[in-house]
Amino acid sequence: MAFKPTHARTADGERNAKKGKHSSYTTSQTSFSRPASRRVQAPAPVVDRREDATIAFIKAHADRKDKLLVSSERPHLRVRADAMRSLTVPLSQDGPERKISGVVLDAYLELLRRRQGAEHDKNARRVLLLGVEEQDWLEYLGSLARTDERLTDQDAADVAATAARYLQSDMVFFLVNHREHFFVAVLNFAKAEYQVLDSGNYARYNGLRFYEEALSKIRDGVRRCMEEVGRAHVAGWRVRLEPGLPEQNDESSCGLFALKWMELWDGEELARSFSMDDVHAFRKKLAEELVFSELNEMQDVKEQIESKMT
Repeated sequence: MAFKPTHARTADGERNAKKGKHSSYTTSQTSFSRPASRRVQAPAPVVDRREDATIAFIKAHADRKDKLLVSSERPHLRVRADAMRSLTVPLSQDGPERKISGVVLDAYLELLRRRQGAEHDKNARRVLLLGVEEQDWLEYLGSLARTDERLTDQDAADVAATAARYLQSDMVFFLVNHREHFFVAVLNFAKAEYQVLDSGNYARYNGLRFYEEALSKIRDGVRRCMEEVGRAHVAGWRVRLEPGLPEQNDESSCGLFALKWMELWDGEELARSFSMDDVHAFRKKLAEELVFSELNEMQDVKEQIESKMT
């Protein structure tokens, strides 16, 4: 039986998949060579009292699975203290404990979507930013494509809606979690290709095999959706790794780089360049932005953090 993500519908009819298997890091049997880690250097200190106070507050509640730090009804967001713990782990403890979960990444993507909407008039490109729940959905559809299992009426309606959303966009950004590593795949309709944006550069050691495997079921899911509108050939577009992008020199920042790709990639190049130090600073800034965003309805959390600022 294929893995099927559970669904809930929001008031405006959009599909909202609950936490799926790609919201956290997973392991698999096939091994790939990892790029060798470089020497990690601590970033220059960034002085921001609210950022520091936010990190301290998260750290104080890091082991609590019941402590809600970010909550919103529209869009539906729930981020608890334990999910944000990775944002507080120092660079000196680089490793799995410092890797950001899909729950946090999806929450920040909602902020990017809001900014994207505010800047729509400045950017003619129509961009669709999708989180890890979309990977679960497409892989589910991809599995059905291989077993010929019939879609339920609800799934059939969701397939048609998915195809319509994709075709209304010039670029569709997929946040992909594969073998404990996040990267971004962009379905670029103008170039008729899947563009891979990655900070780990696995192709240096494994060629495109790593990315082709990661995207296999996703592309099958895209094919299932596009068949509904007579565009099945889209799934067969080539996969191309974009060269010359900034690379991570630690083991834990792939998710942060993925957010940067989704914010800055215009289909041809990055809107502006950034460094590893910028990514280190972004880790702390991300925590503060999530907690103090207008979307977050947890006013008591904001007040508690501000009361600790010195």
